[in-house]
Amino acid sequence: MGACVDVRKILRSKKRITKSGQWESGTMPRTAFPLSKSGNKAYRLGNRRWRVVNFDACEFNCRLLINYNAQLSQYQAILGVEARGDMKVLAFLEFHPTHKPWHAHVCCDDISSVSPGIKRGPWQKNMNGNGQRHKMGCPNTDLTAYNRAVSFFRLDLSDDGGLV
Repeated sequence: MGACVDVRKILRSKKRITKSGQWESGTMPRTAFPLSKSGNKAYRLGNRRWRVVNFDACEFNCRLLINYNAQLSQYQAILGVEARGDMKVLAFLEFHPTHKPWHAHVCCDDISSVSPGIKRGPWQKNMNGNGQRHKMGCPNTDLTAYNRAVSFFRLDLSDDGGLV
């Protein structure tokens, strides 16, 4: 694949959901969303509901980790692409009531230059705005959490067999 591909191309592309995943609580196994630069190689979610949706886009195998805690009004949807048993994290959609409730951290570099793991730095842009998203509260059900991620990351629900 010679062309430059970044998160914008993935977001705009046609996507094919390969595994919808199920909502779970408790410890997430490393294999669900592997991150080599994380502590014991697992991303710790704490007391949250979580789900991983796998999909293909732009010839990449992508994963979307959706997690939330309704009692704490916290939410994350993390987009990554698979890279030799690891994940290159490209974007976070987050809600925290204590600061800028809805915001996104987005890596705008070419995917080939992104290192595996969760990295925050000058190559990643903090996308804030005053759009409709800011008027919405934190998702407090599995359905609203899923739909928020699907909408933001532009997944086509017709490809998942209607599984929510």
